[in-house]
Amino acid sequence: MASSDICETAVEKYLFRLSKDLEVIQSNNGCYLLTPFIRPDGESISLELVSLPNGNLRLSDMGDTLGYLYINGLTLTKTLLDKARLIAKGYGVSFQGNALVLDGDPSLAGDGIHNIIQSVLAVTSLIQSRRSTTRVLFDNEVESFIISVGVTYDFDYTVKGVRENHKFKFHVNSGRNLLVQPLSEATESRAHSLAERWAYQFIDTVDNNGNWNPVAVLDDRNTRQAVWSPHAQAPIYDRAVLWAERERLLGMLTG
Repeated sequence: MASSDICETAVEKYLFRLSKDLEVIQSNNGCYLLTPFIRPDGESISLELVSLPNGNLRLSDMGDTLGYLYINGLTLTKTLLDKARLIAKGYGVSFQGNALVLDGDPSLAGDGIHNIIQSVLAVTSLIQSRRSTTRVLFDNEVESFIISVGVTYDFDYTVKGVRENHKFKFHVNSGRNLLVQPLSEATESRAHSLAERWAYQFIDTVDNNGNWNPVAVLDDRNTRQAVWSPHAQAPIYDRAVLWAERERLLGMLTG
């Protein structure tokens, strides 16, 4: 058998194997594709394919890639997300919220599936930049959580108060008017003092515009569990969320 025939046969068998291992699950307006490609956690890379009103197709990883990075300990900062966007752009794929998405003509569906799988694999490789020994800054941890939820946000956002302007670490731009400020201190007395300062800023901001909804996210990780006692939280108690109870923050972010 000629070498060209051997190569063609090998390729045909490989493509047959891919098609055999690709599972298609129908949905109301498209389908889900369970591909034979596996992430490091052993889960199959899955895609959603949807038919759009304009006749195009939309392919999406449904947010699984960023979800995988977050769950496996990668801190999702704006810098890292910008890197992920750049990687995805190289395959013609973009981020919409926390999902990798590709829209295109149905005739290019084959190329689209290939490109979005390649972008998922490439972005997944960012897990190698995970820091396992250094303590993650609390601001970065909160930002990572916001990114994993997939809402739009601004960084270092300045708002006007009655007496002066105030800068909040994150503004969640999703119609919820959330101003999120992470607070981290090493001792109870310093935490109480910090809470008093931010209580003033919260009040001054809301007095000027009652639509704002400021919230303090309190660092009670590991050895700091005792820092945010009821006394330390008292000045901002009605606007405070402990990191250990961040499911409350999730509810605020998603409505």
